[in-house]
Amino acid sequence: MGRRRSTSLTASPEFERVYRKGSVYRGRLFSVHLLPNTLGSPRLGLSVSKKVGGAVNRNKVRRRLKEIFRSSVMSLPGGADFVISARPPAAEASFEELNDEFLRSLRRLGKSTGTGEARDAS
Repeated sequence: MGRRRSTSLTASPEFERVYRKGSVYRGRLFSVHLLPNTLGSPRLGLSVSKKVGGAVNRNKVRRRLKEIFRSSVMSLPGGADFVISARPPAAEASFEELNDEFLRSLRRLGKSTGTGEARDAS
């Protein structure tokens, strides 16, 4: 299929660019930064600090957010970089709560960036 690099943000300068220039949704469980890219496919970067919990909890949150992103990829804007920064309550949230907040963030970001594609998250 495609290379891993095309679906993930890994380098610190990539994260910084999205943080500085992108639109942001700040929710209870996490914040989502969105910045259009020229690649034609969405990419995901995750930031899950030790404030979220120990390694087991952080990895659980990471796995859940990756799966939510992967399952939503068809409704995401075609060329956009997403950085999701988890907050401590994300460790206690269910998969459904995380998914609902991600869909809510897409609707809000879609309105603020004017990309109608992000609103079609259902």
